[in-house]
Amino acid sequence: MRTFSAKKRRTVSGLLMVLPLLLLYGTVVVYPLLNMVYTSFFSWSGIAGVELQFAGLSNYIKFWTAPETRTAFLNIGILALTGLFATLPISFFLATVINRRFFGLRIVKTMYFLPVVINRMAICLMFTFLLLPGAGPIPSILEKLGLAEHLNLLGNVNTAMWTVAFVNMWSNVGFQMILFSSGMASIPEELYEAAALDGVTPWQRLRYITLPQLRPTLSIVIIFILTGTFKVFDFVIGLTGGGPAYATEVPITLLYKQAFTYGKFGYANAISVMMVLLCLLIALLVNHIFAEHELPGRRKHLP
Repeated sequence: MRTFSAKKRRTVSGLLMVLPLLLLYGTVVVYPLLNMVYTSFFSWSGIAGVELQFAGLSNYIKFWTAPETRTAFLNIGILALTGLFATLPISFFLATVINRRFFGLRIVKTMYFLPVVINRMAICLMFTFLLLPGAGPIPSILEKLGLAEHLNLLGNVNTAMWTVAFVNMWSNVGFQMILFSSGMASIPEELYEAAALDGVTPWQRLRYITLPQLRPTLSIVIIFILTGTFKVFDFVIGLTGGGPAYATEVPITLLYKQAFTYGKFGYANAISVMMVLLCLLIALLVNHIFAEHELPGRRKHLP
């Protein structure tokens, strides 16, 4: 009985210690999430005391049939493409650079990581000045070289979203670089020493040692890149405001405008629910793909 009562006391004391954290998590995460899902089925202006009008699935149907939704997801595709085919390889290359010891290593690390810690609206102001038509350094240099005339990258429907994607890539490379660098630092040095004794080439070392050992890190980086495309709000608002002609709208800017410009919080919450579900689906899909690729390698070591 004494043993049972001691175990019971430890269990109760453990629950009491965790209870404040659970209450805090429920208040700031669980309740807002459930409330968001609930109100997404209603037409609501967001004003306290105003009666909610049940709308069923009309908010979701409206979102998927709206013409601006197609543009928003095309822009998400542009952000994802630049992330996977530009941010990922560049950050991987930079990680291989900073993992070597050389004079000025700390300066190089700081220089490449600096865009991550700079305020994003400050980055928007900087690139707005750099790309200012007729007066910015980049358009002026290109015009003097005869490569472009009257260049307006942020004001052109065909180039605005690609420019926003470039700025997003530039600001995120440093963060992905640190993730890859941490993954590379965890690879046992003995593997490389054994490979050197066997006379493997740098390409073979990359293919058969570095990349397989970085598989968990690579999956995390891909998840960050793909889910991060749904959070590119500040660069769109700061650089283009969603223009020109709604060419740079993304789901989160549609959400913001529906809620705080038009007062349609029910519709905005429906967009929020769809974004959460899509991000969750992406994370599950990437983890499933990488888990499937790990299985054959594990089976080879089974007796």
